[in-house]
Amino acid sequence: MKKIIFISGVALLATATLAAAPSQAKIAEIAAMLPEKPCADGAPASDRAKWGPIAASDEGKSVIAYAESLAGEPVPDTPDSLYLQYSKNGNRSNYEECILKRNSNFRWLCLGECLEHKGRFIPKIVEYMDAYGAMKSWTLPAHDGKLNCFNGKPHVDLVSAETSRELAFCLSWLGDEIPEATRKKVYAEIERRTFRPYLDHARGTRKMREHWWFHGHNNWNSVCNSCVVRAALAIIPDRNLRAEFVLHAEGGVPAALAGYTNDGYCSEGMGYWNYGYGHHLAMGLSIRAATGGKVDLFANPKTKKIMEYAYGFQLQSGKSPHFADGGGSPAQEMPPANRKKLDTAIVNGTLGEPELELFALGRQIWPDLVSTASMECPLFGSTTSYFTLKAFPLRAFGQEPAPCAPTMDVLPPRTWFPDAQVLISRLSDSVRKLDWSIALKGGHNDEFHNHNDVGSYTIMMDGAEMSGDPGGEVYTRRTFSSGRYLSKMLNSYGHPVPVVGGKLQKVGRKAAAKVLKTDFTDSVDTIEIDYTAAYAVQGLKSLVRTMTFDRKNGAISITDKVSFDKPTAFEVPVITYRDYVKDAGAMRFMFKPPSGNRMMGLEVKASAPVAFAETVIDNPGRPSPKRLAFSFAEPVTEASVTTVFTPENVK
Repeated sequence: MKKIIFISGVALLATATLAAAPSQAKIAEIAAMLPEKPCADGAPASDRAKWGPIAASDEGKSVIAYAESLAGEPVPDTPDSLYLQYSKNGNRSNYEECILKRNSNFRWLCLGECLEHKGRFIPKIVEYMDAYGAMKSWTLPAHDGKLNCFNGKPHVDLVSAETSRELAFCLSWLGDEIPEATRKKVYAEIERRTFRPYLDHARGTRKMREHWWFHGHNNWNSVCNSCVVRAALAIIPDRNLRAEFVLHAEGGVPAALAGYTNDGYCSEGMGYWNYGYGHHLAMGLSIRAATGGKVDLFANPKTKKIMEYAYGFQLQSGKSPHFADGGGSPAQEMPPANRKKLDTAIVNGTLGEPELELFALGRQIWPDLVSTASMECPLFGSTTSYFTLKAFPLRAFGQEPAPCAPTMDVLPPRTWFPDAQVLISRLSDSVRKLDWSIALKGGHNDEFHNHNDVGSYTIMMDGAEMSGDPGGEVYTRRTFSSGRYLSKMLNSYGHPVPVVGGKLQKVGRKAAAKVLKTDFTDSVDTIEIDYTAAYAVQGLKSLVRTMTFDRKNGAISITDKVSFDKPTAFEVPVITYRDYVKDAGAMRFMFKPPSGNRMMGLEVKASAPVAFAETVIDNPGRPSPKRLAFSFAEPVTEASVTTVFTPENVK
């Protein structure tokens, strides 16, 4: 038996009988690297030499002003009735808007107090801390399906881990300025809801199926491990116990990295790269600082490949495709006040933006990966930026390299992820001032946050998505259930890929593309994929998609050639959020951008007559895309359909 005691005078932690104890020698080795006392990233708010100059800056003043506005507002309520909606009717949005608003407000109040350091935000911070202590659960209801957390048996999820880290940082930064009784209560709640279940699972004392993420391959691994270990480093007095958290978090890294292809591609999408890899960057930098650089989570060269993904996975500067669920900033982390802004971003095709704070963090590890944006990114990106408070302490206290000549400002003519089978072809013409690009993916239908989208593409012009993959849906209980692909936004119906013999693409790893050909030159990029395996259609012999990107003429052509052993129905759709006009009597269209004079032309060429029909794909809670379907009038045995997209100047 072993009892572990926290002796800070803040709280007492007693664990259950332990089993399968980790290597004490390894723990002792890491403990020797750690400082004697715990500390959050950065410095205590009392260190005015570090905080004062930031507070005096225009950015700092704006944060203080924002905190002042929040101090006059009540703590957002998180009623049990909203929590229970998920288990009753599958709605997760109503509660999430409340808890994420609460968390966002708390972050900025804490930061405002650390900057100003006059004590005037302390009462409101304490009010928030008391409200957190009164909550039955810190997890999202969608991650508490059996209501174990709600009924007093906590486990760690994305949001409970995040909440623990934020509370721990606040305790560390403000120290005795938080009343002792509040400090003790908050510490005890972090221990009960996060530290104890984390250690119980890690040590084998009590394995929890809810902790599947511990060595998982998607964003949960990095997010949960990062938040928990950073909280532990911030407030646990026992150096050996802090070292044990470092050891367990480090143990999850190989599995987390395995979730990316060897070329660094994140199949979850840019939003979840921001979320998952952003937390990995923060965890690695925190551990590196705490151990004096002796524990390095970035030694594996694959970590740089994953960082480079964020630069390469851009159609145009700051704009990425909407593949999979993670088209942009994670929807579940988007403050409710920004929901309208999120909807506008979807329509305008400006979702899918890399968080610039993460580009800045990446420079601390790989100084050669430098762009103007990474050097000029404000310390406090904005109140809408997910990583502002998480990245701020790692950036603000003298850790970033000095400004230097940018190496990553100009996107190359193409980026090719061979393992993921994703090609991005670009044309940036300074003479015609034309930004014109396409991303096309092969892949398979068992990717993380998967959509059934083998062969999908996205076309962007002048910073706006014009046609292609429409992104995802507002999450509900069905989204992550056996009914996931009932959604026309997630199954292949809502993607620019064929319907074959009346059937959509099937689910699974075997529904995969084969790259038959790549030919990349200065003037033309060509890729040819066979995605016959994505369809379970009797009599389907072959289905091949060829994309050609003609830089000289600015034309993008996508040709589908299909072969059956008997006449079969075949349909190719184009997906768009844009308004358009159609030429009378011809398969020619002009698509209007959100702004500007340039339009996009589309001409459809087929080997036999095709019929045209438009439908609108219902997407509750978000804008609904249009689906323009081109179907052969009669069943075919051999056929081809080519869609040709061109940028068009309009006077």
